[in-house]
Amino acid sequence: IADGWIGTAGSESYGLPMMLFDSSLQLAAAAVLWTGLITTALNRFVETTALGKMKSAEASVILATEPLWAALFAALWLSTDFGANDYIGGALIVAACLATSLQKDDFNGFFELLGDGSGDDDEGPKSLPSEKSFE
Repeated sequence: IADGWIGTAGSESYGLPMMLFDSSLQLAAAAVLWTGLITTALNRFVETTALGKMKSAEASVILATEPLWAALFAALWLSTDFGANDYIGGALIVAACLATSLQKDDFNGFFELLGDGSGDDDEGPKSLPSEKSFE
């Protein structure tokens, strides 16, 4: 019993080794080899080697932006349109990357902009809630 073309007579030419010798399937075989060896295996090797040489925080930020790059290339090459969800998701990814890559002191200016509504500017930068002492 065979499901579809697998196991039926003549299906043995659809295996990769036989595809290389069948002139009508050589282009498909080349595409399979290119996808498997170059765009998958070589990419994974180079990516793993490069990411292994940097800090894990930096590597996670780079990997988190992968959907943004995929969307950008889809928009450029395939003329894909973005919807509201795409823009919101992209903004959330960028915000998360910024939040992870910035230091605690980088947020002090943000909290100064928010202020406490008292109008006193002589207090200096506001501290984060985790910095307050409870003595």
